[in-house]
Amino acid sequence: MSYINVLFWNVQKKNLTPQIVNLAHNRGIDILVLAENPVSSVQLIQALNTTGPHYFQNHPLSQCKKITIITKFHYNSIAPIEETARLTIRHIHLPTGEDFLLTALHLVDKGNFTAESQNEAASLTADQLIRVENRLQFDRHIVLGDFNMNPFETGMIKANGFHGTMSSEVASLGYRTVQTREYPYFYNPTWSLFGDLNKDVSGTYYYKHAEHVCYEWNVFDQVLIRPRLVPNFVKDSLEIIQTDGVTSLITTRNTPNQSTYSDHLPLFFTLKF
Repeated sequence: MSYINVLFWNVQKKNLTPQIVNLAHNRGIDILVLAENPVSSVQLIQALNTTGPHYFQNHPLSQCKKITIITKFHYNSIAPIEETARLTIRHIHLPTGEDFLLTALHLVDKGNFTAESQNEAASLTADQLIRVENRLQFDRHIVLGDFNMNPFETGMIKANGFHGTMSSEVASLGYRTVQTREYPYFYNPTWSLFGDLNKDVSGTYYYKHAEHVCYEWNVFDQVLIRPRLVPNFVKDSLEIIQTDGVTSLITTRNTPNQSTYSDHLPLFFTLKF
């Protein structure tokens, strides 16, 4: 059995190359997905390959500027299938012979878009993913990234949105019928990341504002898994990363150290094949 370690991090348009290198090496990352990364793939690869394992750059044909994907296997094994400005859909062929779809995305934010706009973006994106799955007749699919929504928000849970459920048992049903139409499930394990039980942080993103309803902690950075790939997901591997292995990424108040690093914390998980 082989294991694939995956990490996603929205780096807030900052050059966090030393922290990325530390994370990749200390965590043995096989698939590294970055959002808002301002550093070229060439520079990142040079830094990553100074010591340790050999990484390959983002696929040169990728036109999605918001997402960078670097892997330990050649980029020809992770070619783009379909892209927009905010997402890239890749068909990953592992050296072991296993394959699956990986979609990495960075959706519209709450500062510039209303909840209604976010919900519509969720529906449009989910519909695009289903179209690709139907075209390929293949639904071993993982979606990860910065959704700019919490797992409980409408766009994440509605049937014609991402239709994410916190229960792998529910997801195993495959789909839910609403008014004669079948909507496929995603399993969303990131529901379990809320709160500070067994960890110092309570989410991936912290924002406090002077309104009566304020969550303060949010889990905008998520991973969604189609039922056919759930057996390959190592449930107890899912983790919000608080340190790069050398330096802490959080403040003394246990919030993301956004003045030095990013306002988001990295998300880590493992797949087994």
